[in-house]
Amino acid sequence: MPGSGSLRCLVLNGATLGAGASGDIALFDGAFCVAHERLEGLGATASLAATCRNMLRSAAWLSGPDLIVAVTGPGSFTGLRASLAFANGLSAGYGARLRGVTTGQCYRARPEWAQAVCVTHARRNRIFAEFSDGRFWAGPPDSLDLPDETHVIGNGVASLSGAALRREELTHPDITLVLKAGLAVADSPSLQPVYVDAPEAKLPAQGLRPAPSVG
Repeated sequence: MPGSGSLRCLVLNGATLGAGASGDIALFDGAFCVAHERLEGLGATASLAATCRNMLRSAAWLSGPDLIVAVTGPGSFTGLRASLAFANGLSAGYGARLRGVTTGQCYRARPEWAQAVCVTHARRNRIFAEFSDGRFWAGPPDSLDLPDETHVIGNGVASLSGAALRREELTHPDITLVLKAGLAVADSPSLQPVYVDAPEAKLPAQGLRPAPSVG
């Protein structure tokens, strides 16, 4: 059981939210998982606040968490924007510390995966690759040139060519790995999503609406 002086941490992964995909939200008292909810699909972003509120009430964390750890990407545009805005808001409201971790950092929290290349799906038949030295790469799967016996992990490994690669297809990091990665990084004043590509949001074709007239 957790000790009375242990760190209370809220852990959130919205990077993997999407159609047919899931994310996680959990409460940890030290290393003990107090509560864990699986978030299913992009629709889960609308109920994120309610889900978290119910979990905090059930755990009797009336003063909120001490630390919030959230996955910053790469991942779903909507899932990242919603989950990180929520994490920033909770931090401001409760005075909790913030830490952000990438998907690759989460996987590499396992010692045997420390040098693995994290490969995740992107749109338009492309992938994102995150290397252990912090570099990112984006492009078509057949353009990623990796040496034989490279250890590749993540939800995009099946699209890679190269029979000599060591592959582990994983949909998303376990929530305990997100916590472990978060405990190994420094606090951040606010969390911003990691976008390998520039977001594709565009201004309306006819420009912004004029300000409403008064009177």
